[in-house]
Amino acid sequence: MVIIWATTPLGIQWSGQEAGFLFGVTARMALGALVAIPVLWFLGLRMSFAPRAMLAYLAGSLAIFGGMLSTYWAAQYLQSGMISVLFGTAPFFTSLLAAWLLRERCLTLRWVAGLLVAFGGLALIFHDQISLDGVGGIAVLAMLASAFMHALSTVLVKRIDAPISGSVTSVGALWVSAPLYLMAWSVFDGQWPDELGLRSWGSIVYLGVFGSVFGFMLFFHALRHLPASLMGLVTLIAPVLALWLGWLIQDEVLTPLAMFGTLLVLGGLLLAQWGNLKFGNMRAWVWTLKR
Repeated sequence: MVIIWATTPLGIQWSGQEAGFLFGVTARMALGALVAIPVLWFLGLRMSFAPRAMLAYLAGSLAIFGGMLSTYWAAQYLQSGMISVLFGTAPFFTSLLAAWLLRERCLTLRWVAGLLVAFGGLALIFHDQISLDGVGGIAVLAMLASAFMHALSTVLVKRIDAPISGSVTSVGALWVSAPLYLMAWSVFDGQWPDELGLRSWGSIVYLGVFGSVFGFMLFFHALRHLPASLMGLVTLIAPVLALWLGWLIQDEVLTPLAMFGTLLVLGGLLLAQWGNLKFGNMRAWVWTLKR
């Protein structure tokens, strides 16, 4: 899931460069909704229309429609690093909401300190892209709203706890979101692009199949088995992995400052999760290797 999420920021920019952000995200979600049905059938699962399942679909669509639409719109005005840093506030919102609505005991001093260290590392990695010059405050507010909606959606799905699989939840949320995107596109744009390059179509297909279908399925599956506050940490890990993938695949420059920021992110996550690490199993595994 983290690997898929780490590869989506560039796809978001490519898919909207030629046809506009609204067509890019609408085509992605419509394709994802269509592909998700045969994938669900292949997995031997069926949609549920029970009341709690429908509530879970609505809660999931809050992130897929509201949060994603805000991110796509803000991507027109903000650099990808700025988007990563602003979206990195999602774990703070998730922790607050999880403590309030789910009674998760996550607001400990160690947890908050770990989040602050990790967020500081993320800001350090993308420090050269953090700038408000020439950027309206609305774009920044849109990204903060996106982070909040993502956090609220995560916590609400966890609170509803519908007796369905995470894959079914993701497909239901996609099918709630796709018509909303189509309506928004028809009202505010409604123009089919005259020409759309191979890179743009490739980005839409990749995001629709992998980002929307498999990425969401894996996210909601993990959410059924892990605390909501822990799932919020994905937004801190994915940008760092995206940076290193760029260095590995596209020979992008990786500065010493970015390496140090990566250590801060990992150290912060380790600090936040320190009490949950199973060192007993780790010692047994090391002893087995020695033998």
